[in-house]
Amino acid sequence: MQTIIFDVETGPLAESELVAMMPAFDPAEVKCGNLKDPAKIAEKIAEAEANHRRDFFDKAALDPLTGRVVAIGMVLADGHQDFDEGKFVIIGHDDEARTLREFWEALRSDMGRVNPVIGFNIHGFDLPFLIRRSWKHRVSIPFGIRRGRYWSDQVCDLRECWQLGDRQARGSLDTIARHLGVGAKNGDGKAFAELWQSDRPKAEAYLHNDIQLTAKVADALGIVI
Repeated sequence: MQTIIFDVETGPLAESELVAMMPAFDPAEVKCGNLKDPAKIAEKIAEAEANHRRDFFDKAALDPLTGRVVAIGMVLADGHQDFDEGKFVIIGHDDEARTLREFWEALRSDMGRVNPVIGFNIHGFDLPFLIRRSWKHRVSIPFGIRRGRYWSDQVCDLRECWQLGDRQARGSLDTIARHLGVGAKNGDGKAFAELWQSDRPKAEAYLHNDIQLTAKVADALGIVI
């Protein structure tokens, strides 16, 4: 059995798909205040419509209805290894279903169980996103990773470990890693999908760094699963 530390990077669906899903813009909802000039009113409405479109596209990558899995970075650590000494792997195919199948296969262990997995905010984002995209593509999910309302005991979310039961406790992977003195992020995940297409080595370096940070935070918090 091996422990898997992972991080998911997502991107928006194709623009043609997003346009078809974008909520309708209602000019009547634009507050024009005391404006009387028809030209200025039209300008304000046009600006609001542009913002409506931009906001929808900017958030598309974070919703499994409008986004897709671009790449998944993993560290595979055997029981005798420290997390940050494990083998680093990236799964990222143009065929999203193939990416999902390979990831879930890595999580499957013996006798229908799942390998221990660790990540940051994986209960809140990564796993729900992966599962919902898997439902889309009819990709099977390992048995036991989710049991009713609860995640498997084999799944460790470092964000929840950090919170210690306080849901209001703040802290991103970057701020917590800096606080613990184990490193910092080397880019912005919002630009990952474009970077994946334009500069693959730089995108892979960004993902590798995120995985290393996650592994080091896990070690600093004394996580053992």
